[in-house]
Amino acid sequence: MRRGNARTLACAAAAAAGLSLFGAGAAQAQRPEKLGDGIKTGQLGVQMFNYGTFISNGGNTGDALPITGLREECLVGPTTAGSPRVSDSCRAERLEALFKFLQSEGVTNIELFGHANFPANDNIAGLQAYRALMDKYGLHAGGWHGSMNEAQWDARVNAARILGADYIGSGGVADPGIATYAATLASAQALNRMGKKAVEAGVGPTYIHNHTDEFDRKYVEDGVTKTAYEVIMDNTDPRYVAAELDVFWSSDAHDDVTGTASAAIINKYPSRVQLLHVKDGVNITARGTGISSRGGSPRTTGTGELDFRPILAAANNRVRYYHQEHDGGTITDADTSLSNLKGAGPTSVATLLALPVAFPATAVGTQMTTDVVVQNTGEQPLTITNITIGQEAVDAPSSSDFSIVSQNCTAAPIPAGRVATAELPAIARGTCTVKVGFKPLRSGATSLARLQFTSNSDDATERVTLVGKSLPGPVSTDVPVGGEVGGDVAGQLALTIPAGPWSFGTFVPGLARDYNLNLAAQVTSTAGNALLTVTDPSATATGYLVNGTFALASPLQVRSPTAANPNPAYATLPTTAGAPLTLRSYTGPVSNDAVQIALRQSIGATEGLRAGTYGKTLTFTLSSATP
Repeated sequence: MRRGNARTLACAAAAAAGLSLFGAGAAQAQRPEKLGDGIKTGQLGVQMFNYGTFISNGGNTGDALPITGLREECLVGPTTAGSPRVSDSCRAERLEALFKFLQSEGVTNIELFGHANFPANDNIAGLQAYRALMDKYGLHAGGWHGSMNEAQWDARVNAARILGADYIGSGGVADPGIATYAATLASAQALNRMGKKAVEAGVGPTYIHNHTDEFDRKYVEDGVTKTAYEVIMDNTDPRYVAAELDVFWSSDAHDDVTGTASAAIINKYPSRVQLLHVKDGVNITARGTGISSRGGSPRTTGTGELDFRPILAAANNRVRYYHQEHDGGTITDADTSLSNLKGAGPTSVATLLALPVAFPATAVGTQMTTDVVVQNTGEQPLTITNITIGQEAVDAPSSSDFSIVSQNCTAAPIPAGRVATAELPAIARGTCTVKVGFKPLRSGATSLARLQFTSNSDDATERVTLVGKSLPGPVSTDVPVGGEVGGDVAGQLALTIPAGPWSFGTFVPGLARDYNLNLAAQVTSTAGNALLTVTDPSATATGYLVNGTFALASPLQVRSPTAANPNPAYATLPTTAGAPLTLRSYTGPVSNDAVQIALRQSIGATEGLRAGTYGKTLTFTLSSATP
């Protein structure tokens, strides 16, 4: 097939392999020499494109399906419309079984792809349910191959935030593509715009993905002949645009089976290539004529011609996610590929995972706080020795807007989790928390920085993007000189608060944790006194989040920090319907007072959680007894 035009979306990364956690020693003893020690545990994943046919109709299983427990009707029978095999229930059953299989193989992250029944960008409930299923099996969305339609980008960024994806890309580059030099430049500009939006929304950079065409097409730029890949990389902002290198197609483009050509690309862009497609194949040096006329053909990882050792050496401490991919591969092939890629020996390590953070719009001089939860997704204890705020933007001193308020990550090593085996029970992943503050010093600006960790994890995993936006400053007006000056003040009680729904994210069963949510409000009052209160008007489990007839065990808690008291105790919502809880009390007029409303929901380790959405409508009121 012609790779230059191919928009195949696939990848897979393996992650765990130590005997103590996943019991996978036998397969690793037979690891092909060209894979070295495999991929570090906690960083291995897969591209969901590999499993599109299996999810859709139960096909492409291979000779020995390693997934068990599926109903027979979900694997056999016709694949025509109306057949149980292609029903929504069978697709959901196969997806969950696949996630369970990936977890058992030590996979910790997946690259999303629009497979059958994948929720649309505006299907909030569907996106939340998909995220909950990933969380159930310890899977994180390290990337997402999808549409790069700029007109629909805002909706996709919002969907990525719900799914927890921290890179957003496609199977190529942005439109209009790379067919000409002008088009390539326009694609780079589009990537910059979309990447900036994604980062400032608290998701993460956009990314490009190569086949062979990006290296076959060459253009002269400033008197230098460059590949289209180099033109894209040299004209995009590193803060907003990253790259996922498909090492098979880059090797095929350079007729190189030694892995050194792909390693050279990583070495040339050491901070830009942040994801890899780990793909093997044959006929790498076969070549036809014309652009993208190549002979390479993918195979099960470890059974092809490519030597991965130089690639993995160059990627060490640079690449964050490794996505195994096999175009046209079966589930049986995946079982072999993932077993071959599981890290062992020196690659059985600790791995740090934390997602980007975006603060709500905040008034200048007002501090907001949020919790950054750090997970150890690897196989060994994670030891964090230092945490700092680092500079991310080069055009403004925005790192000074952020601070570390508190943290418990350096107190002791964070234990690794474990997938249940016949011999050993499952152990939840260890976590710690860093409370980060945001206090903007400039009005109407976006601040960009990073939370930088020093640990025994791979360097590429040790940075977390921090984004904050400040509210616009006051607009000055000219005052006439001479004559009598006066004015009237109309009575006003105004409360501005972001429109709901507001979400704590996904509650994880079996993990004791406080889920925090911060809202930025503004209060204007011309009254002699005023109260800001919150109530739960519902008579159903008043003060508690509910999911149908089910209610959480702990009540919802609320607080409103002030400059004088930045860390007040949380107060529980009253359990009487409509009873107010006072958040702020004003003894005089106030204009545009920036108010932080912090909500907390505690979940216990043994608390049963019903699948679905927990929620409650809250009423915030600004009132006065003295107009």
